[in-house]
Amino acid sequence: MSQDHDLIIIGAGITGLNAAREGLQGGLSVAVVEALFFGGLVNNINVLDGEIQGSGSDLGASLMMEVSDLGAENIGMPASVLARDGDDLVVECEAGRHRAGAVIIASGARLKRLGIPGEAEFEDKGVSRCADCDGPFYTDQDVVVVGGGDSALQEALVLAEFARRVHLVHRGDKFEARQHLVDKLRGHANILPHWNTSVEAVLGDEAVQAVRVLGSDGAASEIACKGFFAYIGLEPACDFVPAAVLRDAAGFLKTGPDLQTAMAGVFAAGAVRSGYGGMLTHAVSEGIAAAKSVRALIRN
Repeated sequence: MSQDHDLIIIGAGITGLNAAREGLQGGLSVAVVEALFFGGLVNNINVLDGEIQGSGSDLGASLMMEVSDLGAENIGMPASVLARDGDDLVVECEAGRHRAGAVIIASGARLKRLGIPGEAEFEDKGVSRCADCDGPFYTDQDVVVVGGGDSALQEALVLAEFARRVHLVHRGDKFEARQHLVDKLRGHANILPHWNTSVEAVLGDEAVQAVRVLGSDGAASEIACKGFFAYIGLEPACDFVPAAVLRDAAGFLKTGPDLQTAMAGVFAAGAVRSGYGGMLTHAVSEGIAAAKSVRALIRN
């Protein structure tokens, strides 16, 4: 049975889009499988912080337009199964089965949930995952941000431009974020760190009204708020990937130096991959590197 494409890329975040562009420019026929918005998590960032400047949504949109102009097929469905069928790799979606000589898994990662009472119940009713998107809704109100890494501090800084008070709850006694973000935090008197503190529940009636926290002394208390944002890390979005593709202890996909996984012809790049650097420049470079490895494989 003939292949539908040389390469199928699962995920249209910055990694996947750069892989698609590199593959198309190298003469491969490419399909991109993505059920959500192109650009991935970068769409949540209005102002990019680092070597790549501009708006995250603008970056994603320009890449997607370029990839479309180069002739990529867009499959707007989630991947449900990745399997081998003879010499081909098969990606199954609701719309059918798609065959290719190689697959790049660039499905990225999703924000972890705390798994506490009220978190799921108040989703979109005060529980949010995007400060850039929802910050204006909390103008002159109090919000809670959970976490101590880059994402938590970045989102707290965004929210500080709108909210009356940002309670930054962290279970440790110091932030793990990059120093320049910690320094920026000190310039905002309305950001209040809560050290050695964990969130036990999100409270409310029809919407978020408070969170219950537990301090280092074991005493419980409540912080009144209208918005709740948790940034406690990421987990890989790779439920469709078979067990033949090895994972690390956290579930991220293991690869060799060429970004190929233990499943021949299947590559992984970006936030779904074990060892990913975490910067936007890494997302770009890994997407390009994975596509170059696919081209080398197909030429052989």
